[in-house]
Amino acid sequence: MKFSSQNYLSVSLVIILILSEIILPQSIEKNDTLMTKNQNDVGGEKSVVGSDLVLVNSVPQDAYVFLKDSLIGNTPLFVEPKIGMLTLKKNGYNDLAVLADEIRANELLKMNFIGLESEMSFFEKDIFKILTASIIVLGGTTAYFKLKADDKFEEYEFSGNGKLLDETRKYDLISGLTFTALQINFGLLLYYFLIE
Repeated sequence: MKFSSQNYLSVSLVIILILSEIILPQSIEKNDTLMTKNQNDVGGEKSVVGSDLVLVNSVPQDAYVFLKDSLIGNTPLFVEPKIGMLTLKKNGYNDLAVLADEIRANELLKMNFIGLESEMSFFEKDIFKILTASIIVLGGTTAYFKLKADDKFEEYEFSGNGKLLDETRKYDLISGLTFTALQINFGLLLYYFLIE
């Protein structure tokens, strides 16, 4: 099975979420100042480290985080809550503007996908299936006629009958033609694989 970049992104996101659920609570128990509750906020805790930083995390991750016109990092990123308006940018997605002090604990900022849908993998396309099937069929046909030619040639050697030699040549010709077609299909398969 071939993984696309979206599959890798999904797996990475799950791993990060699992690790954040395992590691962060242990760190919080060791240092009570890691997570604080702001009395003025309605709706829960802020993700604050050392009571000064907020975690900016996005789906997809690795989005550029800008403060005004300056790049300050990529998601996930810890920033000061009073830093102001942040803009998240990633190719193929709408820009997302967010105030740092409005980000809640474990909140994933979702960016809207606007890019083109990725093309199917070569292995999912019909041409791959057709070429692979024809290689198998041509390989079997080539082997069948070559074995038949060998059998006729053995009979010819034993009997000396010229008709058997003609049949041997006919089967060898068919075997050679199907082998040539097999080589062409294999070359096409390799070509399409390499240009992807």
